[in-house]
Order: sequence, then structure tokens, then C-alpha cells
Amino acid sequence: MNQLTVLYDASCHLCCRARRWLENQEQYVPLRFVGAATDHAKREFPYLDPEDTLQELTVVGDDGSIYRGAKAWVMCLWALVDHRGKALTIVSPALLPSARRFIDWVSRNRR
Repeated sequence: MNQLTVLYDASCHLCCRARRWLENQEQYVPLRFVGAATDHAKREFPYLDPEDTLQELTVVGDDGSIYRGAKAWVMCLWALVDHRGKALTIVSPALLPSARRFIDWVSRNRR
């Protein structure tokens, strides 16, 4: 994987802070950010439902793979030099369900 595109809600204060944090981290895999449901996103990813991308973080790999919610966050961490180990831990069968519940809760309550 040479690049990940992160579709995020550009009107959400928490989402924008997360973007800035991710951008300031050293990256193994470059993260490119595109506002979810924008004309740009709709042109580049016509196969994604714009409303779905506004509801939960969506990451698209340059190989066409699509990650949503907790798995999208794991992929963002996996791309970072200082956090890849955490991503590999979170994705374990023992922890992923808890991570999924936490990310779902944050997504529902972010506004």
C-alpha cells in the first residue's frame, strides 16, 4: 500500500482536530485527506455513498480496499511510524470489538 485516502467530515471540529493530529505524525504510508461528501470526493469515489462517509470515517487504499469505522481508524494508526504497533494490537480479535464499540460511540456523540 503506497497511500491511504481518508474521507472525513470537514464540518466536524473533532474530525478536523483528528486530521491535524494525523497530518503531524511521521507516516510510513502517506495519508491524503478529502472532505467526505464533497464534489471532489463524489468524483473520485463515485462508488461510495456520500452520506455513509459523513457518518463514519472511511479510508480507501490505493489498491481499492475500503475501511470504515474502527477499521478505518486502525488503518490510520497503521500508517503512522509511532502507532503501527498499537494498530496491530487493536486489530486483534480480543480488542477489535471494544475498539469498534468505542469508535461507534464517539461517532454518534461527536457533535
